[in-house]
Parts: sequence; C-alpha cells; structure tokens
Amino acid sequence: MKLRPLLLETHFFTKVLVEANTDYQPQEHDLEIEDIETILELAQHREEPRRWQVQLTIRTMAAEASKLPYTLELQAVGFFMVAPEIEAERQPKLVQANGAAILYSSAREFLLMVTGRGPWPPFYLPTTNFLRPTPTQEDQKEKPKKKISAKSKTKNDAQIQGD
Repeated sequence: MKLRPLLLETHFFTKVLVEANTDYQPQEHDLEIEDIETILELAQHREEPRRWQVQLTIRTMAAEASKLPYTLELQAVGFFMVAPEIEAERQPKLVQANGAAILYSSAREFLLMVTGRGPWPPFYLPTTNFLRPTPTQEDQKEKPKKKISAKSKTKNDAQIQGD
C-alpha cells in the first residue's frame, strides 16, 4: 500500500454553536458565500516537523438577522502527519489545502446531521477553496494591527508544543 502525502491522525470539534433563527423567512433570501467566514490556523510541531495541527473556524456572518436559517460557529482541530517523501518547503501548502479541506468536509457533514433535526431544511456549507496564498511572517509583521478583511483568513506562524 502506498503512503498518502497527508495522513489525518485525529480530529475533533472544540466549539459547536448551531442556533435556529426563528425570524428566518425561507422564500426571501438565498445563502451568499459572503455569509460564511472561515479562519484557518496552521501550526507545525517543534520537534517533529512532519506533524501539523490545523484549526478551522467556520461561522455565519449575515448583515440581516433574518437572512440565514441558522447561526453557526464551529471550530474543528485536526492533527496531521506529512509523508517523508514530501519536501519541507511543500509541507505548509499541502497541509493548508488538504488539511483544511478534510476538516471543512467533516464540518459540512456534521452540520447536515445537526440542522437536519432543526425547523428549517438541512444547512449545506458552500464549497470553498483553501489554496489561497498563506501570509508570510513578514506580511504579518508589516501590518500587525490591521484586521484582515478577507472572508477566509490563514495564520501559519504558530508552533505545536512538543509532548
């Protein structure tokens, strides 16, 4: 059996908020991609550089309270191992794109299950792309007090603590 470039060791949810919106009017609005914010944080293990932690936060952000059927905020954490044949400089992009996609997919299925028992139709997270460039540490130093206005944010300067 050939090893995969990225192995999911484990994942779990550290925050789960799903609240039905009693003011929602089903015929009035359609979900817009701008109504969902994703925040992605990557951390590499200090002593084992092939081990990574990915934290993905997904939340709704609607200007009008009645626009979305549910208010959502999920935080998923996954631990990944990069295969030995992957060069060190390729690891962050691999973990960012594939690790985030794995967690996002898990969150989508989780939300479908939970909202399927709610008063509105099941909530499907829209598709997204985690291949955006990762801000470098120098980019972050240049603008330390500015808030990133993009709907999807990435942070990669953290380090996983050794055991």
